Amino acid sequence: MSMFATRSDRSLPCGETRRSLLGRLQEEVHTFGRSALVVLAGSDHPVLYTAGPDGRRVAVVAMWLGDSWWFIWGRNGQAPADSPRNVAAVLAGRHPGDSGGAGKVRDLFSRRPRARGKQAAHAASGALSEVA
Repeated sequence: MSMFATRSDRSLPCGETRRSLLGRLQEEVHTFGRSALVVLAGSDHPVLYTAGPDGRRVAVVAMWLGDSWWFIWGRNGQAPADSPRNVAAVLAGRHPGDSGGAGKVRDLFSRRPRARGKQAAHAASGALSEVA
């Protein structure tokens, strides 16, 4: 049996497939240091709740659309359910492919404010080097 159930695979009911997909997504969200909770896990319509990058609660459901399973959240959030790690990264506010942030050093200097206009010209002339 494949890792993800398809519509033609009748060995797993839809509710069980949804629980399995959301369970995998929950594990991946946890690897990014975020909390996640699957509610209504005993029903055919479970929902995963987590906090988005802005701190707001986000509800995620698993749905069969077309010929594959998808994760759907918020107003516009959607992604194929075959890559729960990438979805967890998006929900955590990171780019897919991030290692979860553990031990990762961010380049803070690339975001550092820079002088503009007259201040930039004044600093380039070396006038500020005398102050100290």
